[in-house]
Amino acid sequence: MTKIRIGVVAPSSKIPQAEFRLGLNQIREAGMLPVVHPQCKKSDRFFAGTDEERALAFFDYAVDPRFPVVWCARGGYGAARILPYLENLTAERGVPERKLLLGYSDATALMEYTRNRWGWATLHSPMPAMLTLASS
Repeated sequence: MTKIRIGVVAPSSKIPQAEFRLGLNQIREAGMLPVVHPQCKKSDRFFAGTDEERALAFFDYAVDPRFPVVWCARGGYGAARILPYLENLTAERGVPERKLLLGYSDATALMEYTRNRWGWATLHSPMPAMLTLASS
C-alpha cells in the first residue's frame, strides 16, 4: 500500500522540536508519510526563517507534485507576512495545482489565500508541532 505523502512546512513561528517529533510520529502511525521541508529547522527571531525563506518553502511544496497535501507545522505569527511573496511567486511561476492545505490559527491567512487565489481545498486541523496533535 502506498502511503500518502504530506508536505510539512513552517510558514509562521519557530517549531518546538520535541512536540514536532511526537506529532510526526503520530502522522506516520496513521499511515501517512510526512516529508518535512528543510526550512522547518530555520530560525529568524521568533519565526521559522525569514519571510522570504518561509514563502519559498511553502511555494516549493505547493508546486511539488509529490504532495497532494501541504500541512502547516504550527501557527503562531507570520503567515500573513508571506502573502506578498506568494503573490509574486504566483505571478512569476503560475498557480500551483489544486491541493489540500491543513492547519489553523495563523495558517488561516494562508488557507484563505490558497482557497481564493489558487482554488485549493482547506481544512482546519491540529498541526504536527502542537501539543494537541502530539498528545491525542
